[in-house]
Amino acid sequence: MSLDTKDKTGKLSYTELGSFFENMAMMVKSGISVPEAASLLKEEADPAERVMSGALDSVCEELSMGMPLGDAMKSAGAFPDYAVDMVTSAEFTGRLEKTLFHLAGYYRTENSLKNTLTSAVRYPVILLFMVIAVLALMLALVFPAFYGVYENLTGGLAASSFAYINVPFTLCKVMLAIMIVLVVAMLTGIYMWKNGKKETVRKILSGSALFRELFEDLDLYRFTSCFEMFLSSGEHQDEALIKSMPVVEGSGLREKLQRCADKMAEGKSFSQTAYEEKLYDQTNNRMLIPAERSGMLDEIMQKIMTNLRDSIDRSTGLIANTAEPLLTGALMIFIGIMLISLMVPLIGMMNSIG
Repeated sequence: MSLDTKDKTGKLSYTELGSFFENMAMMVKSGISVPEAASLLKEEADPAERVMSGALDSVCEELSMGMPLGDAMKSAGAFPDYAVDMVTSAEFTGRLEKTLFHLAGYYRTENSLKNTLTSAVRYPVILLFMVIAVLALMLALVFPAFYGVYENLTGGLAASSFAYINVPFTLCKVMLAIMIVLVVAMLTGIYMWKNGKKETVRKILSGSALFRELFEDLDLYRFTSCFEMFLSSGEHQDEALIKSMPVVEGSGLREKLQRCADKMAEGKSFSQTAYEEKLYDQTNNRMLIPAERSGMLDEIMQKIMTNLRDSIDRSTGLIANTAEPLLTGALMIFIGIMLISLMVPLIGMMNSIG
Protein backbone atom coordinates (compact mmCIF):
# COMPACT_ATOMS: atom_id res chain seq x y z
CA MET A 1 0.00 0.00 0.00
CA SER A 2 2.96 2.29 -0.49
CA LEU A 3 2.05 5.54 -2.12
CA ASP A 4 5.59 6.39 -3.13
CA THR A 5 5.34 4.58 -6.45
CA LYS A 6 5.68 5.65 -10.03
CA ASP A 7 2.58 6.86 -11.77
CA LYS A 8 1.42 4.38 -14.39
CA THR A 9 0.95 7.25 -16.84
CA GLY A 10 4.69 8.01 -16.74
CA LYS A 11 4.43 10.98 -14.35
CA LEU A 12 6.90 11.58 -11.56
CA SER A 13 5.83 10.74 -8.02
CA TYR A 14 5.39 13.46 -5.41
CA THR A 15 8.67 12.43 -3.77
CA GLU A 16 10.54 12.71 -7.07
CA LEU A 17 8.94 16.04 -7.91
CA GLY A 18 9.79 17.46 -4.50
CA SER A 19 13.39 16.28 -4.81
CA PHE A 20 13.76 17.62 -8.37
CA PHE A 21 12.44 21.10 -7.62
CA GLU A 22 14.30 21.39 -4.32
CA ASN A 23 17.64 20.41 -5.86
CA MET A 24 17.08 22.69 -8.85
CA ALA A 25 16.14 25.58 -6.53
CA MET A 26 19.23 25.18 -4.35
CA MET A 27 21.58 25.01 -7.33
CA VAL A 28 19.96 28.00 -9.07
CA LYS A 29 20.23 29.92 -5.78
CA SER A 30 23.94 29.11 -5.57
CA GLY A 31 24.51 30.59 -9.03
CA ILE A 32 24.55 27.44 -11.17
CA SER A 33 22.80 27.83 -14.52
CA VAL A 34 19.61 25.86 -15.18
CA PRO A 35 21.15 23.61 -17.90
CA GLU A 36 24.15 22.83 -15.70
CA ALA A 37 21.92 22.13 -12.69
CA ALA A 38 19.80 19.72 -14.71
CA SER A 39 22.95 18.04 -16.03
CA LEU A 40 24.23 17.51 -12.47
CA LEU A 41 20.92 15.95 -11.44
CA LYS A 42 21.09 13.67 -14.46
CA GLU A 43 24.54 12.44 -13.47
CA GLU A 44 23.36 11.62 -9.95
CA ALA A 45 20.10 9.96 -11.05
CA ASP A 46 19.67 6.23 -10.46
CA PRO A 47 19.18 4.46 -13.85
CA ALA A 48 16.81 2.04 -12.09
CA GLU A 49 14.38 4.94 -11.56
CA ARG A 50 13.26 4.95 -15.15
CA VAL A 51 10.69 7.74 -14.97
CA MET A 52 13.04 10.20 -13.29
CA SER A 53 16.02 9.16 -15.43
CA GLY A 54 14.01 9.50 -18.63
CA ALA A 55 12.59 12.87 -17.59
CA LEU A 56 16.06 14.24 -16.81
CA ASP A 57 17.44 12.93 -20.11
CA SER A 58 14.68 14.72 -22.00
CA VAL A 59 14.99 17.96 -19.99
CA CYS A 60 18.77 18.08 -20.42
CA GLU A 61 18.51 17.46 -24.14
CA GLU A 62 15.97 20.25 -24.63
CA LEU A 63 17.90 22.67 -22.41
CA SER A 64 21.10 22.01 -24.38
CA MET A 65 19.24 23.20 -27.47
CA GLY A 66 18.42 26.51 -25.79
CA MET A 67 14.86 25.72 -24.73
CA PRO A 68 13.54 27.32 -21.46
CA LEU A 69 13.08 25.04 -18.44
CA GLY A 70 9.29 25.24 -18.57
CA ASP A 71 9.18 24.14 -22.20
CA ALA A 72 11.75 21.42 -21.53
CA MET A 73 9.61 20.07 -18.68
CA LYS A 74 6.54 20.12 -20.91
CA SER A 75 8.40 18.24 -23.63
CA ALA A 76 9.48 15.57 -21.14
CA GLY A 77 5.83 14.76 -20.38
CA ALA A 78 6.60 13.62 -16.83
CA PHE A 79 5.69 16.83 -14.99
CA PRO A 80 2.18 18.00 -13.98
CA ASP A 81 0.71 20.71 -16.21
CA TYR A 82 0.39 23.24 -13.40
CA ALA A 83 4.07 22.79 -12.46
CA VAL A 84 5.01 23.42 -16.08
CA ASP A 85 2.77 26.51 -16.21
CA MET A 86 4.24 27.87 -12.97
CA VAL A 87 7.84 27.45 -14.11
CA THR A 88 7.02 29.02 -17.47
CA SER A 89 5.41 32.04 -15.75
CA ALA A 90 8.29 32.32 -13.29
CA GLU A 91 10.87 32.37 -16.07
CA PHE A 92 8.94 35.13 -17.80
CA THR A 93 8.72 37.25 -14.62
CA GLY A 94 12.22 36.47 -13.32
CA ARG A 95 11.02 34.60 -10.21
CA LEU A 96 12.29 31.13 -11.04
CA GLU A 97 14.23 30.51 -7.83
CA LYS A 98 11.30 31.39 -5.55
CA THR A 99 8.89 29.35 -7.65
CA LEU A 100 11.13 26.28 -7.59
CA PHE A 101 11.26 26.44 -3.78
CA HIS A 102 7.46 26.87 -3.71
CA LEU A 103 6.99 23.80 -5.89
CA ALA A 104 9.40 21.77 -3.76
CA GLY A 105 7.42 22.65 -0.63
CA TYR A 106 4.12 21.97 -2.35
CA TYR A 107 5.06 18.46 -3.44
CA ARG A 108 6.65 17.66 -0.10
CA THR A 109 3.37 18.61 1.54
CA GLU A 110 1.37 16.60 -1.00
CA ASN A 111 3.52 13.55 -0.27
CA SER A 112 3.01 14.07 3.47
CA LEU A 113 -0.76 14.31 2.99
CA LYS A 114 -0.75 11.14 0.92
CA ASN A 115 1.20 9.26 3.60
CA THR A 116 -1.21 10.52 6.26
CA LEU A 117 -4.21 9.30 4.27
CA THR A 118 -2.50 5.97 3.65
CA SER A 119 -1.97 5.49 7.38
CA ALA A 120 -5.61 6.32 8.03
CA VAL A 121 -6.62 3.53 5.62
CA ARG A 122 -3.88 1.02 6.49
CA TYR A 123 -4.74 0.52 10.16
CA PRO A 124 -8.43 -0.37 9.63
CA VAL A 125 -7.42 -2.87 6.92
CA ILE A 126 -4.86 -4.51 9.24
CA LEU A 127 -7.42 -4.65 12.05
CA LEU A 128 -9.98 -6.24 9.74
CA PHE A 129 -7.49 -8.95 8.81
CA MET A 130 -6.82 -9.53 12.52
CA VAL A 131 -10.55 -9.81 13.23
CA ILE A 132 -10.93 -12.29 10.36
CA ALA A 133 -8.01 -14.35 11.71
CA VAL A 134 -9.51 -14.47 15.23
CA LEU A 135 -12.97 -15.41 13.97
CA ALA A 136 -11.54 -18.09 11.68
CA LEU A 137 -9.53 -19.49 14.61
CA MET A 138 -12.63 -19.67 16.76
CA LEU A 139 -14.61 -21.44 14.05
CA ALA A 140 -11.78 -23.88 13.32
CA LEU A 141 -10.59 -24.69 16.87
CA VAL A 142 -12.64 -23.21 19.73
CA PHE A 143 -16.15 -24.21 18.70
CA PRO A 144 -15.21 -27.79 17.69
CA ALA A 145 -13.45 -28.27 21.05
CA PHE A 146 -16.52 -27.20 23.03
CA TYR A 147 -18.79 -29.25 20.77
CA GLY A 148 -16.70 -32.33 21.58
CA VAL A 149 -16.90 -31.69 25.31
CA TYR A 150 -20.67 -31.20 25.27
CA GLU A 151 -21.27 -34.27 23.11
CA ASN A 152 -19.23 -36.42 25.49
CA LEU A 153 -21.12 -35.09 28.50
CA THR A 154 -24.64 -35.17 27.06
CA GLY A 155 -24.43 -38.10 24.68
CA GLY A 156 -25.18 -36.02 21.61
CA LEU A 157 -25.26 -32.28 21.28
CA ALA A 158 -28.23 -32.07 18.94
CA ALA A 159 -30.53 -33.83 21.38
CA SER A 160 -29.31 -32.03 24.47
CA SER A 161 -30.61 -28.92 26.11
CA PHE A 162 -27.40 -27.16 25.20
CA ALA A 163 -28.03 -27.09 21.47
CA TYR A 164 -28.45 -23.31 21.66
CA ILE A 165 -24.66 -22.93 21.47
CA ASN A 166 -25.26 -23.14 17.73
CA VAL A 167 -26.45 -19.53 17.97
CA PRO A 168 -23.00 -17.98 18.68
CA PHE A 169 -21.50 -20.39 16.14
CA THR A 170 -23.88 -19.03 13.50
CA LEU A 171 -23.25 -15.44 14.59
CA CYS A 172 -19.51 -16.04 14.29
CA LYS A 173 -19.90 -17.23 10.73
CA VAL A 174 -22.09 -14.23 9.88
CA MET A 175 -19.61 -11.79 11.39
CA LEU A 176 -16.74 -13.48 9.54
CA ALA A 177 -18.62 -13.07 6.27
CA ILE A 178 -19.28 -9.38 7.04
CA MET A 179 -15.59 -8.75 7.84
CA ILE A 180 -14.50 -10.44 4.60
CA VAL A 181 -16.95 -8.29 2.63
CA LEU A 182 -15.57 -5.14 4.32
CA VAL A 183 -11.97 -6.10 3.50
CA VAL A 184 -12.85 -6.86 -0.11
CA ALA A 185 -14.71 -3.54 -0.36
CA MET A 186 -11.76 -1.57 1.08
CA LEU A 187 -9.19 -3.30 -1.13
CA THR A 188 -11.42 -2.77 -4.17
CA GLY A 189 -11.73 0.92 -3.29
CA ILE A 190 -7.94 1.25 -2.95
CA TYR A 191 -7.46 -0.47 -6.32
CA MET A 192 -10.02 1.80 -7.99
CA TRP A 193 -8.44 4.90 -6.40
CA LYS A 194 -5.02 3.99 -7.77
CA ASN A 195 -6.31 3.11 -11.23
CA GLY A 196 -8.12 6.24 -12.35
CA LYS A 197 -11.52 5.81 -10.68
CA LYS A 198 -11.11 8.31 -7.86
CA GLU A 199 -14.36 10.09 -8.66
CA THR A 200 -16.40 6.90 -8.15
CA VAL A 201 -14.73 6.18 -4.80
CA ARG A 202 -15.16 9.80 -3.72
CA LYS A 203 -18.90 9.67 -4.46
CA ILE A 204 -19.30 6.52 -2.37
CA LEU A 205 -17.27 7.78 0.58
CA SER A 206 -18.84 11.24 0.41
CA GLY A 207 -22.00 9.66 1.74
CA SER A 208 -20.25 10.05 5.10
CA ALA A 209 -20.08 13.63 6.40
CA LEU A 210 -16.57 13.02 7.76
CA PHE A 211 -15.15 11.87 4.42
CA ARG A 212 -17.06 14.58 2.55
CA GLU A 213 -15.49 17.29 4.72
CA LEU A 214 -12.05 15.71 4.30
CA PHE A 215 -12.29 15.64 0.50
CA GLU A 216 -13.54 19.23 0.40
CA ASP A 217 -10.66 20.42 2.59
CA LEU A 218 -8.13 18.51 0.46
CA ASP A 219 -9.42 20.11 -2.73
CA LEU A 220 -9.45 23.58 -1.16
CA TYR A 221 -5.94 23.11 0.19
CA ARG A 222 -4.56 22.03 -3.19
CA PHE A 223 -6.31 24.83 -5.02
CA THR A 224 -5.22 27.47 -2.50
CA SER A 225 -1.63 26.26 -2.58
CA CYS A 226 -1.47 26.32 -6.39
CA PHE A 227 -3.28 29.67 -6.59
CA GLU A 228 -0.88 31.24 -4.09
CA MET A 229 2.11 29.85 -5.98
CA PHE A 230 0.86 31.22 -9.29
CA LEU A 231 0.37 34.64 -7.70
CA SER A 232 3.90 34.47 -6.28
CA SER A 233 5.26 33.60 -9.73
CA GLY A 234 3.74 36.80 -11.15
CA GLU A 235 0.45 35.59 -12.67
CA HIS A 236 -2.66 37.78 -12.63
CA GLN A 237 -5.43 36.62 -10.32
CA ASP A 238 -7.80 35.48 -13.07
CA GLU A 239 -5.10 33.49 -14.86
CA ALA A 240 -3.85 32.04 -11.57
CA LEU A 241 -7.36 30.83 -10.71
CA ILE A 242 -7.92 29.19 -14.09
CA LYS A 243 -4.53 27.48 -14.07
CA SER A 244 -5.09 26.19 -10.52
CA MET A 245 -8.43 24.55 -11.28
CA PRO A 246 -7.00 21.29 -12.72
CA VAL A 247 -5.75 20.21 -9.27
CA VAL A 248 -9.36 20.14 -7.99
CA GLU A 249 -10.99 16.71 -8.11
CA GLY A 250 -14.44 17.45 -6.66
CA SER A 251 -17.13 18.68 -9.05
CA GLY A 252 -18.74 20.93 -6.43
CA LEU A 253 -15.60 23.02 -5.89
CA ARG A 254 -14.88 23.12 -9.62
CA GLU A 255 -18.32 24.65 -10.21
CA LYS A 256 -17.68 27.28 -7.51
CA LEU A 257 -14.32 28.14 -9.02
CA GLN A 258 -15.83 28.41 -12.47
CA ARG A 259 -18.40 30.89 -11.16
CA CYS A 260 -15.55 32.82 -9.52
CA ALA A 261 -13.69 32.86 -12.84
CA ASP A 262 -16.78 34.16 -14.64
CA LYS A 263 -17.21 36.97 -12.11
CA MET A 264 -13.52 37.85 -12.28
CA ALA A 265 -13.85 38.11 -16.06
CA GLU A 266 -16.46 40.82 -15.38
CA GLY A 267 -13.93 42.83 -13.36
CA LYS A 268 -14.32 41.59 -9.80
CA SER A 269 -11.33 40.63 -7.66
CA PHE A 270 -10.64 37.15 -6.32
CA SER A 271 -11.45 38.13 -2.74
CA GLN A 272 -14.85 39.53 -3.76
CA THR A 273 -15.83 36.47 -5.77
CA ALA A 274 -14.52 34.07 -3.12
CA TYR A 275 -16.58 35.88 -0.48
CA GLU A 276 -19.73 35.87 -2.62
CA GLU A 277 -19.39 32.18 -3.55
CA LYS A 278 -18.45 31.22 0.04
CA LEU A 279 -15.34 29.49 -1.26
CA TYR A 280 -13.90 29.14 2.24
CA ASP A 281 -15.55 28.97 5.63
CA GLN A 282 -16.83 32.12 7.29
CA THR A 283 -13.63 32.83 9.25
CA ASN A 284 -11.29 32.49 6.26
CA ASN A 285 -13.62 34.32 3.88
CA ARG A 286 -13.72 37.38 6.14
CA MET A 287 -9.95 37.76 5.95
CA LEU A 288 -9.74 37.93 2.16
CA ILE A 289 -11.18 41.36 1.27
CA PRO A 290 -9.31 43.42 3.90
CA ALA A 291 -6.14 41.42 3.16
CA GLU A 292 -6.34 42.21 -0.54
CA ARG A 293 -7.01 45.90 0.11
CA SER A 294 -4.00 46.10 2.43
CA GLY A 295 -1.72 44.19 0.03
CA MET A 296 -1.44 41.19 2.34
CA LEU A 297 -3.25 38.62 0.21
CA ASP A 298 -0.19 36.34 0.00
CA GLU A 299 0.14 36.22 3.80
CA ILE A 300 -3.56 35.51 4.28
CA MET A 301 -3.50 32.73 1.68
CA GLN A 302 -0.68 31.15 3.67
CA LYS A 303 -2.79 31.44 6.82
CA ILE A 304 -5.77 29.85 5.08
CA MET A 305 -3.56 26.99 3.89
CA THR A 306 -2.39 26.42 7.47
CA ASN A 307 -6.01 26.34 8.69
CA LEU A 308 -6.98 23.87 5.96
CA ARG A 309 -4.02 21.63 6.73
CA ASP A 310 -4.99 21.59 10.41
CA SER A 311 -8.54 20.65 9.43
CA ILE A 312 -7.25 17.84 7.19
CA ASP A 313 -5.06 16.49 10.00
CA ARG A 314 -8.02 16.53 12.38
CA SER A 315 -10.25 14.69 9.91
CA THR A 316 -7.70 11.98 9.07
CA GLY A 317 -6.88 11.57 12.75
CA LEU A 318 -10.56 11.24 13.60
CA ILE A 319 -11.08 8.61 10.91
CA ALA A 320 -8.11 6.55 12.10
CA ASN A 321 -8.87 7.02 15.80
CA THR A 322 -12.54 6.08 15.30
CA ALA A 323 -12.03 2.99 13.15
CA GLU A 324 -9.39 1.36 15.35
CA PRO A 325 -11.20 1.38 18.72
CA LEU A 326 -14.54 0.64 17.03
CA LEU A 327 -13.25 -2.52 15.37
CA THR A 328 -11.25 -3.56 18.43
CA GLY A 329 -14.18 -2.96 20.76
CA ALA A 330 -16.62 -4.82 18.52
CA LEU A 331 -14.24 -7.78 18.33
CA MET A 332 -13.73 -7.92 22.11
CA ILE A 333 -17.44 -7.64 22.85
CA PHE A 334 -18.32 -10.30 20.30
CA ILE A 335 -15.65 -12.71 21.55
CA GLY A 336 -16.80 -12.13 25.12
CA ILE A 337 -20.41 -12.91 24.24
CA MET A 338 -19.40 -16.07 22.39
CA LEU A 339 -17.19 -17.33 25.23
CA ILE A 340 -19.93 -16.67 27.79
CA SER A 341 -22.42 -18.54 25.57
CA LEU A 342 -20.04 -21.47 25.43
CA MET A 343 -19.02 -21.47 29.09
CA VAL A 344 -22.43 -21.08 30.74
CA PRO A 345 -23.66 -24.57 29.73
CA LEU A 346 -20.36 -26.11 30.87
CA ILE A 347 -20.61 -24.33 34.23
CA GLY A 348 -24.17 -25.60 34.59
CA MET A 349 -23.04 -29.15 33.94
CA MET A 350 -20.22 -28.91 36.47
CA ASN A 351 -22.61 -27.59 39.10
CA SER A 352 -25.08 -30.42 38.47
CA ILE A 353 -22.27 -32.97 38.72
CA GLY A 354 -20.98 -31.38 41.92
